[in-house]
Amino acid sequence: MTDALKTANTFEIHCWAEETECIELALRYGKQKDTEWRYGKIIAGDVTPEFCAFLLGLPKPTDTELYNKMTPFFTISLDNGFWSEHYGTELTATGWEASSV
Repeated sequence: MTDALKTANTFEIHCWAEETECIELALRYGKQKDTEWRYGKIIAGDVTPEFCAFLLGLPKPTDTELYNKMTPFFTISLDNGFWSEHYGTELTATGWEASSV
């Protein structure tokens, strides 16, 4: 995630509707997008030094009964093709490689 943030300009964070605390956290760094997703919220914004410090400084969640969560956010996507999904348990890089940074 650290390397991916270096080349990203924008982000999206996807949260389930009941994850109100996570939605509030994400809204500190972005704005809610209008979407058809009725089960959750999508927050989008610019990748800034403050956002990077926030994201990289988050503690590992303690509610790990269903998932071994690495992040409190269900999905974090960056405009450079980096995706953190299922609370950080799956990482995907499309068109982005750590060696390119």
